[in-house]
Amino acid sequence: MRGLACFRRPRCCILSKWKFETSMIGGIMKRFGVLLLAICRTVYCWMFFIGSLSAAYGVSTGVRRMAQTHLVDKGTLGAATIFTFYSIVFGIAWWMVLRGRPTLTRWAIAANLIFIFLYVPVLVRGDWRGVLKNELELWPFILFGIFGIIIFSIPYHGWRYRSAVGAPLTSQ
Repeated sequence: MRGLACFRRPRCCILSKWKFETSMIGGIMKRFGVLLLAICRTVYCWMFFIGSLSAAYGVSTGVRRMAQTHLVDKGTLGAATIFTFYSIVFGIAWWMVLRGRPTLTRWAIAANLIFIFLYVPVLVRGDWRGVLKNELELWPFILFGIFGIIIFSIPYHGWRYRSAVGAPLTSQ
């Protein structure tokens, strides 16, 4: 009987040590996932900034061209309006993500929906051939939008906070 008690004790300790190691590995993997999520959100933040600047540049060049030529085309005016809207939404999404505001998820998802439905104003205008011809140029933006919605739908509390990853590891 005494031999069985000695045999069981180390076995129990090995199992408890194994549980501790798996929880430690799980904590490391969770920490890595949260860090990867933070990196992706930072990349999307600066993509929103670049999108806002490029849309604002498109508006300024379109308006300048209309002012210089004195030709106001319905398509150019509509494009300027749409790009102004895009610039505002991308700019607000960039600022919310950069500052970590509570409403950043809504603005980021709205900006990613713009990435997904970038071609819809062209379809409303009736230029089907142009969309079908340039379809291969639009799929990266659609993928950016889909991945962005996935990234900003995941709950995130910051990668530096220990409480966001989990409770501190304790051995029992």
